[in-house]
Amino acid sequence: MTTQEEKDFFWKIIQQSNKKIKGNWDEYDIDEHIDDLTERLAKKSKPQLIVFEKVFQKSMNKLDTAEIAELSIILENSYTNHNGKIVFEDYISTDGFIYFRCWLILKGKAFFDEILADINAFVNGKYSFNIGDTSAEGLLYLSDQANLMRNSDAEEFEISDFIRENFPEIIHYDSLQNEFNRAVASGDALASMYPKLVGEIIKIK
Repeated sequence: MTTQEEKDFFWKIIQQSNKKIKGNWDEYDIDEHIDDLTERLAKKSKPQLIVFEKVFQKSMNKLDTAEIAELSIILENSYTNHNGKIVFEDYISTDGFIYFRCWLILKGKAFFDEILADINAFVNGKYSFNIGDTSAEGLLYLSDQANLMRNSDAEEFEISDFIRENFPEIIHYDSLQNEFNRAVASGDALASMYPKLVGEIIKIK
């Protein structure tokens, strides 16, 4: 079970490490954010790194839904316009969807909670993100890299291995056990399901 204190630690350090959290997202750089986050975590204790990884993996699982997959399609996939009918390509990359969920997490707790409740929150006027790069693979390895920075004698995957061995109830983000809550819509169905979201996104694609 994840305590509120553990969740607070996770989201607080995510926010502290983002120098553009005040709304200056135009200058946001994913690699800069991850580098800063790694350096901050490297100053924490091993138990704190374990907490971070545990909350991270649980957060990834929460985002493993058909709705978030549909958001990924709308933001990342190409589309055609057939006489006003918007038709998105159907393909979802397994790895790409993992990296996309990492990108969502880096946007902070407020955004995470809103987008999890309703993907239309992406265009609610509170957020302005660069959708030209919606991948944050580096977040996957952050806990182990921070652990190596703080202790060069540590095992390469010491933190993630600890989670796997001691918290078997946490399904790993790339496990074959993961299943969507329903079938993922695609093609022209997305414009019908999310008219405002699709309309706003295709304006800037």
